[in-house]
Amino acid sequence: MTAPIAAKPKKAKWQRLLNVNIYELRQEIDHAEVVDHVHEEGALTGRYIFMVIMSCAIAILGLLLSSPAVVIGAMLISPLMGPIMLLGFSLSILDFEALRKAFKSIVVGLLAAVLISYLITVFSPLSEATAEIMARTRPNFFDLLVAIFSGLAGGYAVITRKGEAIVGVAIATALMPPLAVTGYGLAVGSMPIAGGSFFLFMTNLLAIAISVTILSRLYGFGRTHCRRRNAGQGLFIIAVFTALSIPLGISLRDIAYETRVTNSIRSEILTPFADIPSRVSDLAVTFPSKEELHVEATVLTRSRVAGAQSTLQSQLTEKMGRTVSINLGQVLINQDIDLEQAKFLELANTSLGAPLRAEISRIESLTEMRRSEQELRNAVPFKLSGADIDSEAQSARFFAARQTGFSAASYQAIETGLSENFSNWSIEVVPPILELPLINFDKGKDSLSPQMTPALETSAWALKRWDIGQIDVVGYASTSGSVENFDNSALAFRRASTIANYFKEQGFDAQPIGEYRVFQQTELEKTLGYQRFQAVLIRPRDRAGE
Repeated sequence: MTAPIAAKPKKAKWQRLLNVNIYELRQEIDHAEVVDHVHEEGALTGRYIFMVIMSCAIAILGLLLSSPAVVIGAMLISPLMGPIMLLGFSLSILDFEALRKAFKSIVVGLLAAVLISYLITVFSPLSEATAEIMARTRPNFFDLLVAIFSGLAGGYAVITRKGEAIVGVAIATALMPPLAVTGYGLAVGSMPIAGGSFFLFMTNLLAIAISVTILSRLYGFGRTHCRRRNAGQGLFIIAVFTALSIPLGISLRDIAYETRVTNSIRSEILTPFADIPSRVSDLAVTFPSKEELHVEATVLTRSRVAGAQSTLQSQLTEKMGRTVSINLGQVLINQDIDLEQAKFLELANTSLGAPLRAEISRIESLTEMRRSEQELRNAVPFKLSGADIDSEAQSARFFAARQTGFSAASYQAIETGLSENFSNWSIEVVPPILELPLINFDKGKDSLSPQMTPALETSAWALKRWDIGQIDVVGYASTSGSVENFDNSALAFRRASTIANYFKEQGFDAQPIGEYRVFQQTELEKTLGYQRFQAVLIRPRDRAGE
């Protein structure tokens, strides 16, 4: 008698529903069309290389400028999604030719991106590591999660043919900036930056590709392969995610630890200043080794506390359980507007109310004026010998110290620029006493060319800033200044008169003087050139001789 055949155990209801739903999902997809589309998008073409270069060029410029908006703009044109989708699908359907094709596109795109970011960094005047750059040099477990979710979204968009362009931006965000930072790190010779960003790129690349593989298998791609190969794929995916998770998890743990330590140190910095109004201005904590911390801090305080640095160092060493070296700066302030405002805000809640709120408003207005005054001072590009600034009247007069590289026209242009940038202010720049520009004439001419008008205006501007109203206008003529040499003396005077008339219209007491010939003029013309004596010189009048 034959033994009865054991009945197969029935699947749970939720398993049956899940299988039905997966089956319906697979039936809605045209697998052949999707595979053809992925092959087309992942191909290595001239357009692909061009767009990779353009995207990475924009990305590295945004990183150097620390502009997230520019970096996001680079993501909008990045074509990296195509080869990565092809890589994920080729792993799913075990198409080794497609796998080779995807690797080729990715490698060429990688090299092109790193090269363009390297070249832009080398030739750029900006080479400091910005916050946007440093944010992509320490990958952690959260970066892995971002890549996984981006890959799942990308795979879904490709399979369903919905929203591919939008999801491509998310995928490019995880890939293109790290590539740009890799090129930057190589250009500045920083292997930690280049290595960290490249590790982030590879992490995101593998996580996205494998996420696509998992999702495509769910939708029935590659289901015709034998169970042994399917099991091998599963083990491969688990191994890759495990290998990526361990170092990224350690990195995330270290970052979380450093954040806790920094917050703890920040809470302890003001301990020696407990009875004095003060606040932390700057704090930077570095971790040179596992056994050591280094702290750089600046405290704004009303009075200096002796021994604050050594006290803090011993307290932090005991609390952290490791050697802490600290460099503490104490900046004395006479009036801390923020602290005063805080006191008034506390009192404003009492019955005094209205008068204090009015005083708070006055302090806020004063703070804004002082902030504007400081911004104006910082905008002045030359050395000052003095300054007269009235914040309430919003007027400023800057007295420039004597220095090389600045002409009267330079100071005039600076005054114009400051007035445009601080339009609510009345600004004057007083240049140091210097030689005014020569007013040149054409050979044999006594009429002024239009090109000399700016020089005249600059001279009038400088004289007004110096508060000089009386000038001598000295005209010259070269020995070949006119067709008839005997007319050179009259030519020099006519030139001086032309310029003097201009200054008289501007309200100056201008006296024309013609000089021909001056002492040793023939020899001077050989060394200085004839043009030096085709000009008019403006000089303040000697008041002692009046």
